[in-house]
Amino acid sequence: MASFCTKCGTANTGDNAFCTKCGAPVGAAVGSVSAAPTSNAPVAFAYAQPVAPPAKGGSSALKVILIIVAVFVGLGILSVCAVMFGIWRVSKAVHVSSNGGVTVTTPSGTLTAGNAGSVSSSDLGIDIYPGATQQQGAVRVSTPNGTAITAAYTTSDSLDKVVDFYKGKLGASASVFQSDKSAVLSETSDDKKSSVMVTISTEGTNGQTKIAILHSTSSGS
Repeated sequence: MASFCTKCGTANTGDNAFCTKCGAPVGAAVGSVSAAPTSNAPVAFAYAQPVAPPAKGGSSALKVILIIVAVFVGLGILSVCAVMFGIWRVSKAVHVSSNGGVTVTTPSGTLTAGNAGSVSSSDLGIDIYPGATQQQGAVRVSTPNGTAITAAYTTSDSLDKVVDFYKGKLGASASVFQSDKSAVLSETSDDKKSSVMVTISTEGTNGQTKIAILHSTSSGS
């Protein structure tokens, strides 16, 4: 059986060890040739391993932190706006007069305090002690349910003299509570819609007697 030179392809019919044409050794390979797999040989396939996606833990945590910070910033802005709106509402409701009186107007009523002018005896529902000097701090409160007015005065007369004056003005039906240095006299009208309270006290060692009068009225039935 003839063999063929692997270099030049010449047929070699004898038992020659070398090719009769090119002299190459019979059966020598010119180069490394990979044998093709036969049809029956199993073929091994190498499958690429899936690449895991990069971890997102750090990115997700950062997003959560940013959301929390944004929420707190938003709440802070809302709080500041609420405070500013409250200040604006108060500034609209408060009026300061040229003589130092302060008036606050709300949906529930009006409050006037400070040096808002003299308070008359009709405002207080009783006569003011003769010669007494009105002090600052008179307060007027007006609501749909009624009014309340209070004012303070001082006099150099004694406590007993002032108490006797108001006992005569309030009458025998008045309630009187008196001690060495103070007294409280009060009276309520028969229809319970008006009441007057007079508080009298000695002002320390300066010899002054302080008189505080509170007059309240009710519009209820």
